[in-house]
Amino acid sequence: MRVIEDAMELYRRVHPGQVVPDKNTGQLRPSSAAFKDPSMSVDVADFLRGDGLDHRWSLRGYAGWSLVRLTAAHARSKQQNVVHTPISADPAAGTIANPYHAEVVGKKTPGTANHLRDGSDWVHLEPKA
Repeated sequence: MRVIEDAMELYRRVHPGQVVPDKNTGQLRPSSAAFKDPSMSVDVADFLRGDGLDHRWSLRGYAGWSLVRLTAAHARSKQQNVVHTPISADPAAGTIANPYHAEVVGKKTPGTANHLRDGSDWVHLEPKA
């Protein structure tokens, strides 16, 4: 496992159903539901870039999904642990290796989910059909 520094960016995929209009701005934003998993799956953008990859790597196999970024420090500011959890390939289970995978671990209260959402910004916003 590698150390994830506070300044490092994390990529979080957002399901098409979790892209909603903001009532105040009218702009599309991720729903806080995209940030509620107690072991929230992310990719470490800095690790991807270090291997010459970009955000598209995190979206492979997820046509129609969007992608946001937030910093490890932003997650940690709400008592969330950010842990590098690489995934090994398991052809029998259909799992593809992901050496960039990490998890934001901790209880996600509604306030915490909103905090994570509000600290994120779009890397890729998939156009609505």
